[in-house]
Amino acid sequence: MNDELSAYRSEFTRIEKKVAGEFRAGRRQWALAGCVAVLVVALLLPQTETAASWTVLGTWFGGHATVTVPMRIFISLALVFGVVVSTAALSLRRWRLAVAAMLGSGLSSLFGLLGYWSQNGMETSAPHSPSFGMVLAWLAMVVLTSQWLPVVLSRSPTDIGPRPTTLFAPR
Repeated sequence: MNDELSAYRSEFTRIEKKVAGEFRAGRRQWALAGCVAVLVVALLLPQTETAASWTVLGTWFGGHATVTVPMRIFISLALVFGVVVSTAALSLRRWRLAVAAMLGSGLSSLFGLLGYWSQNGMETSAPHSPSFGMVLAWLAMVVLTSQWLPVVLSRSPTDIGPRPTTLFAPR
């Protein structure tokens, strides 16, 4: 009898640990998925008058694209945290991935602002102004951050372990 209870107890502990590491986005999951879809479309559009996002990423270490470093960092962070990590967090429903997506999206939003500012202030003879794709990607990252924030804050970071059900465990 004790062996059966011990087996059930260990199974319940395993399930409780798995559930404790998950999050529930509720209706926000559709807003988050929509933001990711808008971000993918925005990254397919031109980011400046002369450079698309794959051109920005492809010419990271040199090249002749008239794109500033904050703009390159923004495109990289948006791709990694806005698309890859957010999609993984929505698919796997892991709270740690949601935290990473929220923090990375916030950092990407900051670099998006710096990228927009630096592209407008750049002095060169080639066309370099940010285009609709960059502005749309930046707005998508800001909205994505604002949607991840309540999901992440809905759960305490210390609330991850299984709670004891009794004061004295049977031996």
